[in-house]
Amino acid sequence: MQIHSIRRLVPALVAGVALITLAGCGKSPAPPPAEAPADATAAAPATSADAAAADAARAAELAAKEKELAEREAALKQQEVEQELARRNAEAAAAQQAAARKPAPKPAPAPTKVASAQPAAKPVPPPPPPPLVAPAGTQLAIELTSPVSSKTATVGSTVQGRLASDLVVGGRLAAAAGSTVTGTVTQVVSGSKKIGGTPTLGITFDSLAAGTGGPVAISARFVQQAASDTAKDTAKVVGTTAAGAIIGHQVSHKNGAIVGGVLGGAAGLAIAQNTGGEVSLAAGTVLTVSLDGSVQFPPG
Repeated sequence: MQIHSIRRLVPALVAGVALITLAGCGKSPAPPPAEAPADATAAAPATSADAAAADAARAAELAAKEKELAEREAALKQQEVEQELARRNAEAAAAQQAAARKPAPKPAPAPTKVASAQPAAKPVPPPPPPPLVAPAGTQLAIELTSPVSSKTATVGSTVQGRLASDLVVGGRLAAAAGSTVTGTVTQVVSGSKKIGGTPTLGITFDSLAAGTGGPVAISARFVQQAASDTAKDTAKVVGTTAAGAIIGHQVSHKNGAIVGGVLGGAAGLAIAQNTGGEVSLAAGTVLTVSLDGSVQFPPG
């Protein structure tokens, strides 16, 4: 806009400059030429030369002004271009700074898993351990918790005991020490009650409490005999027969020998039966027995 305004002012400026130039030279604008008199014809050529010189001077000054104006116009254009470039550079820098200050976008949240309508599969339990099987011939150490004697025991009497040591099968514990063992008396021969026999005591252990699974049926037999007193029993019978004869003689004079012999014999038998040996097992006695057959224990 400034350039166009200057261009419109150029003619007025040129006219003004021409007037100022003429005024400085002490010249005023020439009035329109009047008809020269006949005697002034000789001075006309000089006046035309001065006018031509003035026109040339005005033309040169006008050209100089136009050149100056053109240079100013070019400078103004250059300034506008530089200002436009500076504005664009400032806008670009501001945009870069704004982008640098802008926080990084948050990552999109992971999609939530939709709960399956089907129930989760239950974990498969591990297989149970294999059962413990003690083979036939496995030895048990059993400690008696009550005394047993061939003199007082009868067939069918209960015998109580407990394991004196752990029962281990294949490196695994089948029954711990202290587990209750139960048995019954299966054979009794008392030296005090029978003449000529061998004192004998037989026990069969038939139950073992193994862990929390309850008692386990077993079969383990124990038999012990004492020395036979047959010779001593015979001597006692013979010795007491004579005493019986005396007792019998005192009972009857007529048949004393027969009666005495019979009574003496009966008395001798009674004395012999009460003086024989016995098998006696005190409480705390440890018996070593073997299983008659294989036994399966619950897994520990």
